[in-house]
Amino acid sequence: MSSSLSDDLLAALVRLGFTQYEARAYYALLQQSPLNGHEVGKLAQVPPSKIYETLQRLETKGAVLVQRSEPVRYAAVPYREVLGGIRRRIESDLDLAGEQLSTLPAPREAGLVWSLRDRAAILAACQAHIEAAERSLFAAVWDEEIPELRAALEQASARGVDVHVAVYGTETLHGPVSYDLADCGESARQRLGGRRLSVVVADFRDAIITEFGTAGGDEAVVTNNAVLSLLAVEYVKSDVLGRLLIDAMGDPLYREVRENPLTRALLE
Repeated sequence: MSSSLSDDLLAALVRLGFTQYEARAYYALLQQSPLNGHEVGKLAQVPPSKIYETLQRLETKGAVLVQRSEPVRYAAVPYREVLGGIRRRIESDLDLAGEQLSTLPAPREAGLVWSLRDRAAILAACQAHIEAAERSLFAAVWDEEIPELRAALEQASARGVDVHVAVYGTETLHGPVSYDLADCGESARQRLGGRRLSVVVADFRDAIITEFGTAGGDEAVVTNNAVLSLLAVEYVKSDVLGRLLIDAMGDPLYREVRENPLTRALLE
C-alpha cells in the first residue's frame, strides 16, 4: 500500500460494522482501483482463502463495485458515500430504538443508589443528566472533565435551565453561573492525594456523585434519592460560599482560621 492502515482507523471501521479483512480490502481499493481479487488480497494482506468472500460482503454493504469481466475486477465506492450511508442507517436505528424504548417503564426504582465505573460511562451519564435537566442544575466540575461536559452545560443554560457550576480549575463556561474554585480544588487535590470529587444534580432529583483519580479507577454513584440529591446540592453551595467567605475575609484572617485547632483537626 502507498500508506498503511492505521490501528485507529481500523478500529473505527470495525466499530462501524466492517470486519478487519473487509476494512483492509476496502482501504486497499480506495488507494488503487480497479483490481482483481488476487491483487486486492495481496495489497490488503488478506489470505487468498478469505479475499473473495470478503469482497462479496463488501459488495453487499455497498462499499465495493464489481465488474463482471475476466478476471472479475473490483473498485471502491467513494468513502463519503459509504460513510454517509452508514450514518443514515445508524441515525435511523437510533431514532427507532429511542422511540420504542421510550415506551418502557422507568428502569430504576425510585430512591435507590447505583454504582457506575469507567470514566467514559460516567461522563456519558453526567452529560445525559445535564441534557435532561428542566429547571435547575448544580455541578462541581474539574478542569479535566470540563471539555467533555462544556457543550451540555452551556446548552442547558441556553434553553433556560438555572445552571450553577463550581469550576475547580481555570476552564471557563459561557452561559452558566460559574464560580472560580481553582484554589479550593488545588488544596482538595493535595488533601485527597489527587482524587477529585465531582457532582451533577438535575432538578434537585437526579444526581451523579463521582470520585475521579482513584487508584482503583473512577467510580460514581447514580441516584434519584431526594436526600442524597439535596446533600450533593448543599456540597456545591457550601464550597462556593466557603470560597466567597475566604475571599471576603482576606489572606491574613484566613491563615488565622486555618491555624485554629478545630480547623486543623477537620482538614488534616
